Amino acid sequence: MKLRLPYLLLIGLLLVAFSLARIYSRGQMDAEKNDFIMGTPVRVKVHGPNAHRLVTLAFNEIKRFDRLLSTFKPESEVSLLNKGAGLELSPETAECLKLADEIFRLSGGAFNIRHSGKIDLGGIGKGFAVEKARQLIMKSGAESGIIDMRSSIAVFGDRTWTVGVRHPLDKDKILGTIELKDEESLSTSGNYERGQHIIDPRKGRPADLCQSVTVVGTNAATVDALSTAIFVLGPQHGLNVRALIVDKEGQIIDDNSGVKLR
Repeated sequence: MKLRLPYLLLIGLLLVAFSLARIYSRGQMDAEKNDFIMGTPVRVKVHGPNAHRLVTLAFNEIKRFDRLLSTFKPESEVSLLNKGAGLELSPETAECLKLADEIFRLSGGAFNIRHSGKIDLGGIGKGFAVEKARQLIMKSGAESGIIDMRSSIAVFGDRTWTVGVRHPLDKDKILGTIELKDEESLSTSGNYERGQHIIDPRKGRPADLCQSVTVVGTNAATVDALSTAIFVLGPQHGLNVRALIVDKEGQIIDDNSGVKLR
């Protein structure tokens, strides 16, 4: 018995050491970080091996697209394009422009990135950055997570995420909540962002048929653009999407959005 006890203790210590080594080799499994990019708060939360590295990877990707697509950065590809500079666009910028043109045609011109001869990707850029960041960290080993840029949100993995939809008349209040899962995305367009900032490009004046529009789908860039398009088109938009609309009178139209109103 005296001989067996030290032996059992040794086996136990070896098992503990082995378990700790496995945990260490996989790195931290959960990580979360907040920052401010593209003029909005950004939150990234990830579960998976080396989670801290994955969170950093996501933020670096969002910052990269800010450098490519922002009209506020003089050296961005979009800014240089607007200046008439001859340049070969990166595949990512070209992809974003192509998607924007597709939504332009789908919406009958209600979504338009071209204003007075200049390109402005404000209605799709955040969603595009969120989508690319999500794709990157999924390929890099992230098992589940959320990328939250307030108006554009994307999740992935087997976890369900409860997300609040802001009230159009009070940014500090929640209109309702929705459970996002798998690879779903959500985008909300509303006049609470920066006052009456959404312009009807067909008329050249502020869109006034809605107070807010929330669209749910798979691709974060697509739902970002569609929420803007529907805000312009109004409740009778005719697009086959999951949407929650608050019209100009405050009436709520729920097109299978999945939002649970409070």
